[in-house]
Amino acid sequence: LRQTRHSAPMEWSREQGAMVSGGGRIERLYDAPRFPWQEEELPHFHKVRGSTHADFGKWKKERRTHEIVVGAWFRPLFLGGWIHSDATTESVYNLQTPSLFIDLRIPNLQVNERWKSVQGMSELSDDDLRLLARRHCFAGYSLLNEGPWTSQNPPVCTRHHSIDWNFVGKMRPRPNKWRIEMREDGKVWKEWGYAKDEFDQHIYLERWELLPEGKGRYLAIRRDERYGRDAILIVCGNHFNFVMDRPTKMPFDPERQSHASLQDLVDKLVQEGNREEAMKYLSLEGCHGRVSGANAWVVDNALHPWKIGKRLLSPDEVMVKYGENKVMWKGEQWHIVEDSFGPYGLLNLFAGTLVDRRSAL
Repeated sequence: LRQTRHSAPMEWSREQGAMVSGGGRIERLYDAPRFPWQEEELPHFHKVRGSTHADFGKWKKERRTHEIVVGAWFRPLFLGGWIHSDATTESVYNLQTPSLFIDLRIPNLQVNERWKSVQGMSELSDDDLRLLARRHCFAGYSLLNEGPWTSQNPPVCTRHHSIDWNFVGKMRPRPNKWRIEMREDGKVWKEWGYAKDEFDQHIYLERWELLPEGKGRYLAIRRDERYGRDAILIVCGNHFNFVMDRPTKMPFDPERQSHASLQDLVDKLVQEGNREEAMKYLSLEGCHGRVSGANAWVVDNALHPWKIGKRLLSPDEVMVKYGENKVMWKGEQWHIVEDSFGPYGLLNLFAGTLVDRRSAL
C-alpha cells in the first residue's frame, strides 16, 4: 500500500472535509435562495431521532428506490477546493442497492500493515489511536428525486446516515446531496456536489467506477432494532460491505456533542489519558470482501486492519427464512431489505446454509 502522498497522514480527514465542502464554502453557498434545504434532509436528522428503521421502511414501502447507481464502486478521483485525492490515496468501496448503501473509505497508509499483526485496539499507541480515527465509513438510505429525469430535472440523491464513523452527536450542517451523471455504459458516473459557486461550478466532484465483478445480484440485510447496536450487510455482485455501529447510546453523550468530528474527540480523549473512552468511540466496525471463490466471506480491507484475513461469517452461523423475509445470523434476526438473489440464490450465497423448513420459501 502506498503512503498518502498529498500531506501528513493526520491530515487525511481534514482534507476530505475540505474537498466535500468546496474548500470550506458549503455553508455560504448551500443556502437559500439558490440552494434551499430542509432540516429533514440533513444526513443525521433521522438518526438523532432514533427513527431510521421506521423512516427507511416507510420510504421502501412507498417504492422510493432506484437502480441507477446499484453496484460496487471505487473512487479514482475526488476533487474539491484546491485539493484532490485518488485511488493511490485511499481505498474506497461504495456498495449501493436500490435503497441502502455502505460507503467505506480507508487511507492507504504503511502503518496499516503493522496494525494487521496486532490482536486488538488495546495494543495501539496513543498516536496510533489518533491516526486510526482518520478513516471513514457510513451507511444508510440513498433517496432520489422523482422522475422522469431530464436536463431540467436530473437525478439527485440525498443520503441519510443511520451509521456514521465521523458522527459523535453534532449534526452535519448541510445535506449530503449530489447530482448523478451516468456514462452511457453504466460503468462510470460522476457525483457532482449539489451546491454551486458564483461561477455556476459544482463545489466538489467524485468520479466513481465499477469494481471488477461489481454488477450482478444484490442483497441488503439490517439487524433488528431490538438489539440496539445497528448493523447492515450489503452484497453487490461479488463484493460485500459490512458495518456495525458503536453501542447505541454513545453518539448521543451530551458531554461529547460539542465536538464536530470523531477526530477532534479522539484527540481530546487521548490527550486527557482516557484511552478506554477513545477506544469505545473507535469501536464502529466496517469491512469489505468477496462472496465467492477461495476467499469467500474473508475480509480483505477494514477500518480495523487486524480483522483482515478473518471470515465475516460461516455457513453454520446463518439460516435463511425467506418466507418471513429475514435471515438468522448467529441467532439474531436480520431483516431482508433488498434482494435480487431469490431464496435458493441466498442459500448459495451463504455457502449452503440450512433452510428452516417451517418457513415457506
